[in-house]
Amino acid sequence: MVEKAGYICSGQSKANGAIVHAGHNEKPGSLKARLCVEGNRQFPALCKSLGIFFKRTGYIILAFNEEEIKTIKRLRDQSHKNGVDVEIISREKLAGLEPNASKEAIGALWVKDAGYTDVHRLVIAAAEHAAVNGVDFILNTEAEDLLWDKTDKEKVSGVSAAGRKYFSRLVVNCAGADADRIINCAGYPDFKITARKGEYYIIDKAAGELVNGPVYPVPSPDGKGCAIIPTAHGNTIFGGNSIEITDREDTSTTRADLEDVYRQSIRMVPAIEGKEIIAGFSGIRSAVEGKDYIIGPMPGIKGLINIAGIDSPGLTSSPAIAEYAKDIIGEKYLDLIPDNPKNRHYSIKPLFRDLDDREKDKWIKADPGYGRIVCRCENITEGDVVSAIHGPIPAVTADAVKFKTWVGAGRCQGSFDLPRLISILSRELGIDPAEVVKSTPGSNFVTGHSRRPG
Repeated sequence: MVEKAGYICSGQSKANGAIVHAGHNEKPGSLKARLCVEGNRQFPALCKSLGIFFKRTGYIILAFNEEEIKTIKRLRDQSHKNGVDVEIISREKLAGLEPNASKEAIGALWVKDAGYTDVHRLVIAAAEHAAVNGVDFILNTEAEDLLWDKTDKEKVSGVSAAGRKYFSRLVVNCAGADADRIINCAGYPDFKITARKGEYYIIDKAAGELVNGPVYPVPSPDGKGCAIIPTAHGNTIFGGNSIEITDREDTSTTRADLEDVYRQSIRMVPAIEGKEIIAGFSGIRSAVEGKDYIIGPMPGIKGLINIAGIDSPGLTSSPAIAEYAKDIIGEKYLDLIPDNPKNRHYSIKPLFRDLDDREKDKWIKADPGYGRIVCRCENITEGDVVSAIHGPIPAVTADAVKFKTWVGAGRCQGSFDLPRLISILSRELGIDPAEVVKSTPGSNFVTGHSRRPG
């Protein structure tokens, strides 16, 4: 796997609300609707097998006027066509399900099969499962062009990346918002992905549980809209606006967009007003003309499969997308061999904080590092950090360790734990502290020493 980022779950996958959608908003008969519903049904078993948090809560779509009631009625009928369990509920029932939802809402669509997960550890666990079963991850390496078979000018034989050539019997293009560049290289210069940025903001977990499940407005042509969402880590996040951008590396957040998503969110859940925001982040989504997923080979091109245009509900659809692509590969390209039984049921190593007291005692006796706290906000230990650094896909940057363990993601945003994290990375990797980076080469935290020991 050739990946331009320095670690897994650093691109389109990482920056979303971690919601497992049910399929209410997808056009009946579309590939997106089918794979969303199938993926939703697979999620509990998938998360259990990988050792990942998942909670089925359902979610609410609020209607504030009669026109929006018409919209949720249309969504109800569409949901039934997709096989999704939904119900239009009254203001009174809404108050019972979501006490903090706006009292101005006159009704809502209750999407019963939805839920949420821990997206970072889910993606990392799936990648580690692949790694222990033989997949090599080539990080910090951006695919630049396709290679072509010398005897068959219509057959892709690999990719060039970072000055090297990687040959393969089959190339799978799942480059997110950059998937169109690979398709352009295959002789389709007019294919274009539209990149949209979505911003989210994180409320300190001290605010408590503000919602029981995600709360949404009625959708617009641009997407599902800003939402208020509980997280696997005990915080509440809000956001998910949709801004078309030209710079696909632009993951900035702005005061104007914060105020916009804050205004939209307060309208739905007034209880978030005045709550402390500890961080903001944004992510890039890919959208294509026709708005359906593009999965499969291209006319006239051999040796290339595209998995492109995977916008929301891409996370939910992912297990079904994998099966769909696997079936195409097995039927048309390769003889697929089952994983070794020894590694077939791999699950990610749990965090120390999630163990019961008996297990904690065992871990500390085996490795005293689990008794030393690195991140007070999230209760992450030195043992957790060291385990991440030496995992199946080594987490060798501060962001990589953060994504896998959640170190530095709490209220202090790393002010307590960053010096400790730099020290541990330096020690475990055998490098100078000045060589420790946040995410990519050049993103060093410090530039050198003011004085040397001794």
